[in-house]
Amino acid sequence: MQLKVCGITNTETIRALIPMKISRLGFIFYHRSPRYVYGKLIEEGLNEIPNQIKKTGVFVNAEIAEVEQILKTFRLDSIQLHGDEPPEFCNYFKDKTEVIKTISIKDETSFETAKLYNESCHLFLFDTQSEKYGGTGKAFDWRWLDAYELDKPFYLSGGISLENFDHIKKIRHEKLIGIDVNSKFETAPGKKDIEKIKQLFALMDE
Repeated sequence: MQLKVCGITNTETIRALIPMKISRLGFIFYHRSPRYVYGKLIEEGLNEIPNQIKKTGVFVNAEIAEVEQILKTFRLDSIQLHGDEPPEFCNYFKDKTEVIKTISIKDETSFETAKLYNESCHLFLFDTQSEKYGGTGKAFDWRWLDAYELDKPFYLSGGISLENFDHIKKIRHEKLIGIDVNSKFETAPGKKDIEKIKQLFALMDE
């Protein structure tokens, strides 16, 4: 199972995570997020990230020009569109980079929305629905994943922690390829708890 660590804001964290088997590092380019990264990242840290770790930029209802500029400036490998971007917006970038579309899950019917984006993204990320954009730190009922029947692979997000990871290991959905973690592995917004992430890897290897 792949691991995406989201909300990275400093080079120290980048350097601590590189030796681990991280699949993706997520950088949030949404100015209302407490983990907004623009202006905080040191280019040296980005340059140290090896090719096998994908640099993923997270955007919320950004303009096309803004996404294009950040994609080029930070040499991102993929973008995660976490807002109300229409399929046409996703499709614009599909041939330029890897596109991950976040689908907010309220109940089992929420997976119907994924059908609208099936042809315009490469991956889905299923996160718990909230009133505001961004993570809630809460998990939705993972039994609802049985309602997802498309062929597109997905990441699972929302409230994943050391305490509930055993439940994730019991999920047998064939399209689940990885998990996305953030707030449950922090000491403060943007400050990752490296020891907790190491413990997560230990659980993943069991």
